[in-house]
Amino acid sequence: MAKINMKSKRGTRVSVLNNVREIRYFSEHPENQNKTQGFLGSNIFTKPKRSQVTLFVIIAIFLVVALLIIFWPKLKQIIAPSSPELNLQRCIEADLKKELNTITSNGGSVEPSLYFSYAGSKIEYLCYTNEDYKTCVMQQPLLKQHIEAELLSSLKPKIQKCIENMKSNAESQGYEVASISNKPSIEISQDKINLVVDAKMVLKKDSTQRINKIEAKIPSGTYDLLMITSSILNWEARYGDADILTYMLYYPDIKVEKYRQDDGTKIYILTDKNTKEKLVFATRSLNFPAGYGIKF
Repeated sequence: MAKINMKSKRGTRVSVLNNVREIRYFSEHPENQNKTQGFLGSNIFTKPKRSQVTLFVIIAIFLVVALLIIFWPKLKQIIAPSSPELNLQRCIEADLKKELNTITSNGGSVEPSLYFSYAGSKIEYLCYTNEDYKTCVMQQPLLKQHIEAELLSSLKPKIQKCIENMKSNAESQGYEVASISNKPSIEISQDKINLVVDAKMVLKKDSTQRINKIEAKIPSGTYDLLMITSSILNWEARYGDADILTYMLYYPDIKVEKYRQDDGTKIYILTDKNTKEKLVFATRSLNFPAGYGIKF
């Protein structure tokens, strides 16, 4: 039989007991835990602290990424190299968004002539009759083309102002600027609005830069709102009313609201759930006066 080394076993027991006493001591006296190392030459009490530091680093990284995502559009404009052409494009796009919101909130015109006052705004009648028991008559049969024309009319002076501001800023940076023409055109298409300005311009500094046109594009759901509006107007003109629930079933990304007024007017509010754009308009069709159907 092999001999058992009793000294070795006794030494192992002593070592284990010492480690147990060390753990118990430092758990009762944490202020002294940095003075002595535990198992394997490392401080057994530093692991929680290291885990906390790692957690804080991960949280900080997530916060930085989240802030970059939120503020990236503004940071991109600051970091990206600027040019007179790019500044002009941004100016036109900002005006396009503003004018589009104004026109679609009024029913399709900058200054409606036939309108209903609702919530402090002039809402244009797109289908109207002042007679009872009759269906309405279309006021803007070519609604898309009408809104495009209204946008161009309201944007022309603003585009000219953007060009003048661009020339002034470019000249302050040492450019020589010559401008010849300013002929804008606009198209409302699916998912976007495209505005093209035939602005013949020449910029001279260290070299000569020619600008033949400025193209401003903004993402927009206006096209779909217009198509649904045209369908609603057709129903109003033919049958005197439209079922909004049907449209929301077929177009789940579009919210359609209808508010009836005392005089027979109906206010329609169409909202694109993705872009938050709205198209608001009024109709008056097949109205039955108060007391209709009451027998004495």
